[in-house]
Amino acid sequence: MSTPPGRRRGPSKGDRRERAILETARALLARKPLADITIDELAAGAEISRSSFYFYFDSKLSVLVALLHGMAGELGRDAGPWLDGAGPDTTALREALIPLARLWREHGRMLAGALAAAPGCPPLAQWRERLRAAHVDRLAARITRDRAAGLAPDGPEPRVLAGLIDDLRTAALAGSADPEALVDDLVTVELRMIYGDFGDHHPAG
Repeated sequence: MSTPPGRRRGPSKGDRRERAILETARALLARKPLADITIDELAAGAEISRSSFYFYFDSKLSVLVALLHGMAGELGRDAGPWLDGAGPDTTALREALIPLARLWREHGRMLAGALAAAPGCPPLAQWRERLRAAHVDRLAARITRDRAAGLAPDGPEPRVLAGLIDDLRTAALAGSADPEALVDDLVTVELRMIYGDFGDHHPAG
């Protein structure tokens, strides 16, 4: 597994301290933006000195990037049954979106801040692009399969459509004070974008 940019690989005996820095950062970022967090706060939360902090990370940004890379799996963890399935399956899409919305509720400040800063910050831009590509690739493959099987109508090129869906989903979750309240609307919108007027053909939940 590659080391995220800016992250320094320490000895294995330091793994516990590194995790402590990351957990401290996660807790602080839930309350305030990265710009308002100090290295001293991160070091104190991990019970290490300021100089020791720099053995593990070279900046606050590198801590954020490491956190985001660690969360990448969480952001896509429950999407498999939907992305690998077929047809306008309301239940599978909803079950993929509910844990994602909960993650946005818990870490929305950090995620939204990272997305807002990504255009001007190469490490964050790289994180966003990798996260987006992982979803778009699999969703485009699903759209292609469903069109070939006659389950979805023709429309925009699959990767274009998948990208539009990913961008809409991310913008909606990032802009909501209550991400979980958006789940049912996102299910309806995403299914209509792929399947048009799918009527009553989706499986029962």
